[in-house]
Amino acid sequence: MKVAVLLHWNEGSSSGVFKKVASQIRAWESFGLEVSLHLVCRTEVVSEWRTSLGQTAISHHPYSRFSRMGAWREAVQAVTSGRPDVVYHRYDLWMPQLRVLLRSSPVVLEINTDDLAEYCLQKGLRCWYNRQTRALLLRGAAGLVFVTHELAASTRFARCTQPRVVIGNGIALADYDPLPPPSNADPHLVFMGAAGQAWHGVDKVAQMAELFPQWHFDVIGPRDLGACHELPNVALHGVKEYSAYRGLLAQADIALGTLAAHRKRLSEGCPLKVREYLAHGLPCIMACGDTDFPLGSPFILQLPNTEDAILQSADRIENFVSEWKGRRVPRSAVSHLDITVKEQQRVDFFHRVLRGSP
Repeated sequence: MKVAVLLHWNEGSSSGVFKKVASQIRAWESFGLEVSLHLVCRTEVVSEWRTSLGQTAISHHPYSRFSRMGAWREAVQAVTSGRPDVVYHRYDLWMPQLRVLLRSSPVVLEINTDDLAEYCLQKGLRCWYNRQTRALLLRGAAGLVFVTHELAASTRFARCTQPRVVIGNGIALADYDPLPPPSNADPHLVFMGAAGQAWHGVDKVAQMAELFPQWHFDVIGPRDLGACHELPNVALHGVKEYSAYRGLLAQADIALGTLAAHRKRLSEGCPLKVREYLAHGLPCIMACGDTDFPLGSPFILQLPNTEDAILQSADRIENFVSEWKGRRVPRSAVSHLDITVKEQQRVDFFHRVLRGSP
């Protein structure tokens, strides 16, 4: 089977999406699929993809503020010229050039979020344009892969009658060694965040730091995560590559996942950073349900998905940190998150789409 991946993504190898897509492609190639990657992105990150994927065929279509349409046209031409059996595309804004692609190849669309909520966190042209055009992409797809059951059941996608499947995000466990438990006198907590993503809840990390001044917090991400400034027990480390922040994970007793999913109207997730935490053996605190742990788990503390979750759950947080301080999650407890398990399910779905099965 020939699979073409069409991706618009501008962040480099330190981002969760980069790691996810690269590990997916490597898994598919290990299964014997012929895979090509077609990138619509800034020039400076393409070298990272080539380094990560080695011999994988990659076409790169850079753009500037005024050349995006042309880049998409070139990317679609590159995809269709390869005559793939399946095109895999992570949901993005509709581009008119995609009309040609939808007519020429079966396109399997990955749905990672409630786009109507997330794209409108800031009102503007992007919000309006997505509302007006999203149906063109959704209805033209041959199949839909949802990362959570909540998204699959959402009325936002109710008119989509194509074959669908739910596959939570995975991780290449072989790439992450379990970290030995630390022996900190006081608890160390770590948080990985990004700018412009209010649902990460960095302000809630600040609330937690104020509630527990004896605990130490390491925040990995842009230094303009303003809610954590001026707190003596919070260290802002800025954006770091994996090799640089792995040591911070090793020092941590507890990791902090998504803390404000309610801001994009979701209550279930499968965050890539949580999979990375768990691959290293770190127990986690998050404020939404996890697709791959539907019954919960002793090593994941699920807080209420509300604005006042931290203050409301102070005792539960303190008890969880006390229980898991200096402990690690067994690898056997997260083996179902492995990328080979997830990607075999995805490839099976590709075959289902090609057969025309419901």
